[in-house]
Amino acid sequence: MSDPTASAIATELLYLEGRCLDERDWAAWLELYDPTAVYWVPAWRDESTQTGDPDTEISQIYHDSRRGLEERVMRVRSGKSVTALPLPRTTHFVSNIEAAFEADDLIAAQASWMALIYNPRTERQHSNFGRYELRLRSTGPRWLITRKTIRLQNDRVPALIDFYTL
Repeated sequence: MSDPTASAIATELLYLEGRCLDERDWAAWLELYDPTAVYWVPAWRDESTQTGDPDTEISQIYHDSRRGLEERVMRVRSGKSVTALPLPRTTHFVSNIEAAFEADDLIAAQASWMALIYNPRTERQHSNFGRYELRLRSTGPRWLITRKTIRLQNDRVPALIDFYTL
């Protein structure tokens, strides 16, 4: 059952994350993640089952710590990721946010999401959508993401999938 306080914390964090991604404020986005955070986008094994183990099965994206996210951001910032030039414009939406305390300093949350993406190079737009599953931990005055699983529902998209389009 969802807890109103936990839901408010998760909602605020997800709204902030979407804004950071849309404004390309990569430093602020990275600060939302605990250094040990796991960021995982499982692949689809078949039309109804997603992969369940990033160590033994294929994933769309998998980082076992924030360091992997930092490296990806560095490649985007440096221009070494030519497939992302120019960067697409995005608008992120989250809804149906449910959250509950698992402990005083730990929240489990889930939400529906959609990202609208416009590629200025091709002048085309598309959307990605799915479900987020999150674990949040209190670090004193702040809550950080310690695990984020992104269940992408439309994995056959006309562009590359990257952190800023999810």
